[in-house]
Amino acid sequence: MDVIKIVKKNCKLYKKFTAVEEKEKNYSYKDFWILINNVASKLLNIKAKPIVLIIGKQNIFSYVSIFGTLLSGGTYIPISTNLPLDRIVKIIKLSKCNIVICENKKKKYLKKVFPNKKFLIDHKLLITKPIKNIKIKKKNRIAYIIFTSGSTGEPKGVCISREALNCYIEWITKIFQIKKGSKCSQFPQIGFDLSVADIFGTLCSGGTLVPASHKLDNYFPGRFIKNKKISHLVCVPSLIETIKDSKDLNFKNFKSVKMIFFCGEPLLYSQVKSIFQSKKNIKLINAYGPTEATCSCTFKILTSSNFRKLSDTSMSIGKPNPKIRISLNQTHLKKIKNNKEGEIIISGPQVADGYLNSKQNVNKFTKEKKIRSFRTGDYGKIVNNNLYFVGRIDNQIKLKGHRIELNEIDFNLRKIGFSNSSSIFLEKKIISFVIDNRKRNKNNALKKLNRYIPDYMMPSNIITIKQMPIDQNGKINRKQLIQLAKKKNNFD
Repeated sequence: MDVIKIVKKNCKLYKKFTAVEEKEKNYSYKDFWILINNVASKLLNIKAKPIVLIIGKQNIFSYVSIFGTLLSGGTYIPISTNLPLDRIVKIIKLSKCNIVICENKKKKYLKKVFPNKKFLIDHKLLITKPIKNIKIKKKNRIAYIIFTSGSTGEPKGVCISREALNCYIEWITKIFQIKKGSKCSQFPQIGFDLSVADIFGTLCSGGTLVPASHKLDNYFPGRFIKNKKISHLVCVPSLIETIKDSKDLNFKNFKSVKMIFFCGEPLLYSQVKSIFQSKKNIKLINAYGPTEATCSCTFKILTSSNFRKLSDTSMSIGKPNPKIRISLNQTHLKKIKNNKEGEIIISGPQVADGYLNSKQNVNKFTKEKKIRSFRTGDYGKIVNNNLYFVGRIDNQIKLKGHRIELNEIDFNLRKIGFSNSSSIFLEKKIISFVIDNRKRNKNNALKKLNRYIPDYMMPSNIITIKQMPIDQNGKINRKQLIQLAKKKNNFD
């Protein structure tokens, strides 16, 4: 199985059907393939193998750039347009990309910093003049690189091979059950690995991809789902809370929805219950997997009749893709007795080749008999032959599907002038404790911090203290900080 071959086949089979539905214009599969070829031809104008940084939104520009890069034999690196410029510059340096696709505003600034890079303007890629099909003999091993938060203060590039991507697409297209005429929403930003599920899962199945690209789509996702008659939905569980808060979680808005694919953070019993109260004949897929395992690698199908039996502190994340092996503390899944806990180890073809910086691979990636394994840092347990996510063993958190290293926040807080800092995660909020000898304005500090880290990493509050609490081992006592945060923020 090859992703590009599948898309090419779909573009022939479903010529007149809509591949991408946008507010301004719909793009047929025939048009989509022409656009992909045009992008690939532009990328092949350079002598080196394309390593393409795509600074994009949920739109046609990003989609044709992604598939055009793969068709050219290149590697794509997706990042969101709303990232701070400082972080974009860091990623360009770390990735060593030779082509940047972006909007014109970004180009004017970045061209000054990187005069030797080739820049392509996103809207100029939509040339529908037919050209000869591109045929590539040699391809980069790496299909894409997604940057996540790093504990050292530097973004961490995860390298996913074509083999891993193909393995994932073969699996997800089977379980997601998208067909010709199905309409799948695209909520995740392209720099978030969950976007791989809806973009590839839809276009490799002959369905229609509908990007939620407008701000109102994110404020009122329930109405977007209703108006666009979405049949398949890929999202983090937090989106359900947004729909509930906007009072849009009802049968009218979910009438067309057949399946929801959840991934990125724990799915709660209360969230599942509220969905089935709105619509009983709907299937939910609760998936699990880090970026290092190509988006997701385990899943459980939840229905209105079985979900109560599969609830714990969170819903079951089920069993792995048949080509993937899950181990707990190096013990194979099948040998684990009920209620036994351990670190989740993922092995198989979906495991990443590693991080761009090889030093970051230590104690995380291993290879035995050509089979790659990844230590997730996640605790899991088996109950009645079902796998459950328990929590993290390090200082890493998940917030609205984004994986965040609290250490990276602290690194940048010290970078902007605080003499010491320590961040915690409490009640789905990031709270940062700092020692501030300058007694600076909190709002100004947050604005300055936002130049270096994206919005999803920003602390909801900065609390100034005179000194950090220390435990008997000389480390910062986070339990004391949590208790202090509860007092300061009036948490129960």
